[in-house]
Amino acid sequence: MLRYLFGLGLFVLTTVSSVCAQTIQDLRLAVNSPQTIRCVVDLDQQAEIVLSHLKSPPRLVVDVKKASFSQALRQKQFNQIDFVAGVRLGTPSSEVSRIVLDLSSNDITEKHFTLPPQGGAPWRFVVDLTNDTPQVGIKAFSNTAQSVATQAPAKSEQPKKSIMRKKIVMLDPGHGGQDPGAISRSGKYEKDLTLKMAKETKVLLEKAGYKVVMTRDKDYYVTLRGRIEKAHKANADLFISIHADSARSSAAKGLSIYTISETASDKEAAALAESANKADILFGMDLSEYQPEVGNILIDFAKTYTMDQSAKYADEVVKEMAKEVTLRPKAHRYAGFAVLKSPNIPSVLLEMGYLSNKEEDKALQKESYRNKLSKALVRAVNTYFSKHVEQ
Repeated sequence: MLRYLFGLGLFVLTTVSSVCAQTIQDLRLAVNSPQTIRCVVDLDQQAEIVLSHLKSPPRLVVDVKKASFSQALRQKQFNQIDFVAGVRLGTPSSEVSRIVLDLSSNDITEKHFTLPPQGGAPWRFVVDLTNDTPQVGIKAFSNTAQSVATQAPAKSEQPKKSIMRKKIVMLDPGHGGQDPGAISRSGKYEKDLTLKMAKETKVLLEKAGYKVVMTRDKDYYVTLRGRIEKAHKANADLFISIHADSARSSAAKGLSIYTISETASDKEAAALAESANKADILFGMDLSEYQPEVGNILIDFAKTYTMDQSAKYADEVVKEMAKEVTLRPKAHRYAGFAVLKSPNIPSVLLEMGYLSNKEEDKALQKESYRNKLSKALVRAVNTYFSKHVEQ
């Protein structure tokens, strides 16, 4: 899942491949957020797809090789939705079926991923288009003529060097307000500790050149869904939720990091996730009822780029933290934390240590100790973006 700036010329990317002829069954456009339009292409088989970003006029060309359009799709008409001005279908050659998305601006970013068949749904190729300066409202008019898009990209539109925006990191201090989280042996609240850690990490990330947004910057409560929504509104590239652990046994200690999974890696992880997720139910928000585009996150999420990227960042955190502090055995763990369920933002949940352990409680209250954790997090962010995210 990559992000590029339109208007910088032509960029071509080949995605998944197949040698069999296939049918493009349907194409759907929908508002996915106030800034994002989602385009979903349904196919009866996995396909080889090439994306071309063209500048003048601004448009995204989606070439599906060895495929043909269904009759229903050929007859389908599309309405303009905000900055997607129209959809055109064409067959520039016998080997290629082409979809052209006409755009109203050159300042639009893009992410894409593929979803395999699941629950009766076909193969899906998903493109999220985000307008960094969105217009207000949804404009609609009938696109009555779907002209054949047979023209090859102009030779003058040669690849140019991309100018990448700052990566955006969302920091999520756990708990807050009427939800104190764990209470340490010394009587300190987890919500206060996570906020301190987030603020300190924010300073270091900004010095490293990142744009940092926080789900909260004071002592107030934010719903679990609200945290996810804030990350999407910020167009975040990485989501880091910060917490501190607690256990019945005062001997339990060590830092751990979680990524999403339908099946927890152990009973303790499952219990921890269940306890955390119940917070929203207690405060009036049952997260079991999501909007359609979010409701099946765990099903799609487990199969998409995002889960893999989350794990890659978590592994980098483990490597860096191991240089600084004590880790739990198998420090990278998996659980169904609701706050990690964003479908297209790599997300991790950091448990800094055990407030129920006397030594770790004492250490976590010290800024110097938290600074070691923050520096390790930043080093992991640097490695993640340079090693695992294509620029």
